[in-house]
Amino acid sequence: MARWNHRFVFVSLTIFLALPPNTHAQGNGTFIEPKAALLFGRFGSSLYVVTPAKTVELKDVTVDGAPAFFRVPSLARTLDRVAWGMQKADHAEIGVYAVRDHSWKSFAEICFGGGGAAVFSPDATKIAFVSAMPSSPADEVCSAKSIFQSVLQIYDLATGKTKMLSCCGWVMDARPNWSPDGKEIVLQHLSQVAIVEADTGKARTIADGRYPSWSPKGDWIAYFDRQLTKCFIVHPDGTEAKIVRDAGGVFGDRAMIYGPVWSPDGRKLLLNEENNHQQIKVVMVDIQSGKETTKSNNGLAILDWVPAN
Repeated sequence: MARWNHRFVFVSLTIFLALPPNTHAQGNGTFIEPKAALLFGRFGSSLYVVTPAKTVELKDVTVDGAPAFFRVPSLARTLDRVAWGMQKADHAEIGVYAVRDHSWKSFAEICFGGGGAAVFSPDATKIAFVSAMPSSPADEVCSAKSIFQSVLQIYDLATGKTKMLSCCGWVMDARPNWSPDGKEIVLQHLSQVAIVEADTGKARTIADGRYPSWSPKGDWIAYFDRQLTKCFIVHPDGTEAKIVRDAGGVFGDRAMIYGPVWSPDGRKLLLNEENNHQQIKVVMVDIQSGKETTKSNNGLAILDWVPAN
């Protein structure tokens, strides 16, 4: 496993705003929110970091001249880095893309197709991710004969060390999400929503569903049903589950994708809904009033929403 021991240079919003804009926000299938930075994209496309002041397109996300095809990425609260799992020709990597330098740094090299979604901790010092690893310690390299298991891991940006936290059955294309205090991680286990203690790896199941996301306030966890047509919220103790959005998909003509995205204040959700023509509609839901607002039609998917004061 390759590790990156370099300490990231944290840049402020002021430095982010000093970066040259690449495009106008409303002209590329994105939108803006007050005092916030939004991360947009979709599998195989460019990524866009969008603030009310400007949009930065991460259009040079390549490795060895080839496009980087990512699983659901995460934007650091410092606005300077994006973490994700990336597929290459013969293997997969977990790494961080520096917005300012347009450069990629890898900290985990794993078997092809085995790189899961990655997410920054609330203080941006750690990254949680799921990857496929050989079930036998004797298997030092990926091979067709190897038997793999999905493992939840945490990478420490300061020390360059990776901690294997929990095995097995974790879903790689569903992004893990940290609790606001950084003590727990919620993620999908098979077709269930589970919470894992970040120190011990002890897990508990709280609901049946997929693609969970923890509210920045800590009071709710949003997730999709197994058919990906409804969005629910539930308390972290598994109580008071309720539906907040029904996409109304019939016979697989519409599905929620990439997971729910919370507003920084924990009051709203942004949901990506894809039809059978692969067109994405983004809907905002106020979880208290139930008000729904369509933010974009046939645009890019919303992937992250962080404060940018």
